[in-house]
Amino acid sequence: MTIRIYGMPLSPNVRKPLAVAAHLGIAVELTPCRPDDPALRDVNPMGRIPAMDDDGFTLGESNAILLHLAAKKANSLYPDDQRARSEIHQFLLWDVAHWTPSYQPIQFERMVKGLLNMGPPDETVVAATLEKFAREAGYLNARLKDRDFLVGKGPTLADFAVAAGLTHARAIDLPLKDHPNVEAWNRRVMDLDGFRKTAG
Repeated sequence: MTIRIYGMPLSPNVRKPLAVAAHLGIAVELTPCRPDDPALRDVNPMGRIPAMDDDGFTLGESNAILLHLAAKKANSLYPDDQRARSEIHQFLLWDVAHWTPSYQPIQFERMVKGLLNMGPPDETVVAATLEKFAREAGYLNARLKDRDFLVGKGPTLADFAVAAGLTHARAIDLPLKDHPNVEAWNRRVMDLDGFRKTAG
């Protein structure tokens, strides 16, 4: 049975599992839906996207879905080395706790509100969030000094999880140019097969 992913294609969190699946050659189907869609509630009672149905096994939370997909077959995105996995886990947790909150309110103000006709962006919220973004992007920029990817010498789930958040960086005018290592890394990751197949 094909793995089904529920969510809005525009969402960076929905793009995460779609990109990993595409990169690993795992067949998935996207069921486009919003959080208030009854079909989503059947899979995730919290009404949060993305959600996954893998032959009756349901799962929420984008990074948990990444780990589930990576367990389907041996692959370099989630290597067997325990230290590498621990570092990947660190970035998956950092992504949720610190990275996403440093850009998501800006995405809502500068993009989502316009799509839903909710009025102009609140620049006070944007300014406060940009301070958080500068701190977290600064950490990422330092991590990427003299390295192409976040963990080891090749791309891993860490890169997929963290880079997906920058899907709309240009549209919401995130200041990536202030963090050149992040900007160069983001271009590298977005050129990976899984991201190219899920662009747009």
